[in-house]
Amino acid sequence: MEKERVISTTTQKLISIVPDGSKPMRLDVYLAGRFTYLSRSRWQKEIKSGKIYVNNIPITIPHYIVYQQYVIEYKRQPVEEPCVDPTYTILYEDDHIIAVNKSGNLPTHPAGKYFHNTLTMLLWQHIGIQCMPLNRLDRETSGVVVLAKSGRIASAFLQYPETIAKTYYAIVIGNCSFDTLTVDTPIGISPDSRIRKKRAAYNDAQWHALTHFAVVKRYNGYTLVKAMPQTGRTHQIRVHCEHIGHPIAGDTLYCKSDDNFIEYIKNKGTIARLFPRCALHARMYRLYHPFLQKMIAIKAPLPQDMRTFLLQLESNNGTANHTT
Repeated sequence: MEKERVISTTTQKLISIVPDGSKPMRLDVYLAGRFTYLSRSRWQKEIKSGKIYVNNIPITIPHYIVYQQYVIEYKRQPVEEPCVDPTYTILYEDDHIIAVNKSGNLPTHPAGKYFHNTLTMLLWQHIGIQCMPLNRLDRETSGVVVLAKSGRIASAFLQYPETIAKTYYAIVIGNCSFDTLTVDTPIGISPDSRIRKKRAAYNDAQWHALTHFAVVKRYNGYTLVKAMPQTGRTHQIRVHCEHIGHPIAGDTLYCKSDDNFIEYIKNKGTIARLFPRCALHARMYRLYHPFLQKMIAIKAPLPQDMRTFLLQLESNNGTANHTT
């Protein structure tokens, strides 16, 4: 079976060949299934806008039927993407999944302004496989991302959500008074923010959220904490850190002031920060491997930028307490 492939990373062009053995299907259904970074409704808009070619013919009808060996080309309008740090290292790989340690300035998958400058597209270019993330990290969160090598494989892994365990490290502002803490405040859209995507934790919020925290080491004015989310809400750790009064260093969105984030956006990410990104790192991801029939745990060491920051804190101010 032939896989989709990236033809060009400069002209924003993608070409996919419908694999042998595929049943006839609608063009929008095929695209939504093969390129999951856009929803079916978004693909319908792309088709209607004239960006999709089938066998070199522009097709603007979402219900157009495609067959095996049809060549489908997506001509995305060229846009200048923001610079990223494309660094990643492979932590684990087998016939079914690949796990990488991504940098703290790299989106996991295409969205918004980012298309080629994303982890999934880089992997596609480097290893020739369209991988599907089993977990997704924010652009500024470094650490473990596990990706399945096909949609069928991803579906098999997702049958066992109760086996998943995640551990993060975060450098938060302030000296935490607790050694361990469980936060079970629900999360919802922030009712008081001017920023549409911002979340907040409050008692009658829409989504149940549960995060366990443990202090790793205290510094003068900062604390290194371990966060273990039991649910997977958008921005959960960042929201709960702000909620308990200890926002993550470098987090421009959850820093109690919308003005900081708006200034950050206006200046295209060039404002001064306590830390050059959100100081959050995905340390460990544990899951059940249905093909090996065993649990596996994949770990990524604390990145150099966070290590350097902590060493500077220790050198400049000393440490207040070492807990775990």
